[in-house]
Amino acid sequence: MKMSTKGRYAVRILLSIARYQKNGPVSKKIIAEEELISADYIEQIIVPLKNEGFVAGLRGVKGGFRLAKDPAKITVYDILRASEGDMTLVDCERNDCKGRDKNICVTRPVWEGASKVLEAYFSKITLKDLLDKVADLEKSGAASYTI
Repeated sequence: MKMSTKGRYAVRILLSIARYQKNGPVSKKIIAEEELISADYIEQIIVPLKNEGFVAGLRGVKGGFRLAKDPAKITVYDILRASEGDMTLVDCERNDCKGRDKNICVTRPVWEGASKVLEAYFSKITLKDLLDKVADLEKSGAASYTI
């Protein structure tokens, strides 16, 4: 199983906005330079994040993006769900059992359980937690904090 770039980049984009918004709205150019993500891809990824109310866009010469919520109230799970959509691991978790009776499927609880574990894990990590880690790494002189 592999997370798509859309979900990973959504986390990085919001983290970048959180880091730089103290100086005013954060432009796509700043995010692109900091995160090495094309401005066009940032625009694609930011739309569902706006729709979920995590980020607000400001137009004009001094425009850009800012967080619309407190970083302590935005979890990695929230970001992934907004950017990736449905976070179930396999189709049968969404009742798409291809005509089979979901109540007698032996493997369905395995996938449901794994999805719940991932949701619980990602729900424990907030954007604020990531900001704190960045601050710690910057204090220690770390050159990079994202992949």
